[in-house]
Amino acid sequence: MVHHIVLFRCAESVQNEETATVIAEVKYQLELLPALIPEILKFEVRPCVPFDRLAADLLLISEFADAEALQTYQQHPAHQAFVAWNSDKCPKISAADYIA
Repeated sequence: MVHHIVLFRCAESVQNEETATVIAEVKYQLELLPALIPEILKFEVRPCVPFDRLAADLLLISEFADAEALQTYQQHPAHQAFVAWNSDKCPKISAADYIA
């Protein structure tokens, strides 16, 4: 099982009062992906608690059967469309994968 974790932070262009709205929309768009990409076995999207101004705003934890399934997900047109759509909203700041 491959676990894929991604941290997102709102773009600097997002004003403070817009942050919650942007995070909610990005979360919603991410949560559409499991219905479109069969390789996703588990997909959990959570807003982060803003204790630190440098902390991530959104956390994605997902699981895939193997590295090939993860790569298929990453190359899937729906995932690529999300990445392009999200590029100016709440882009990825870090990702980590592990096998368990």
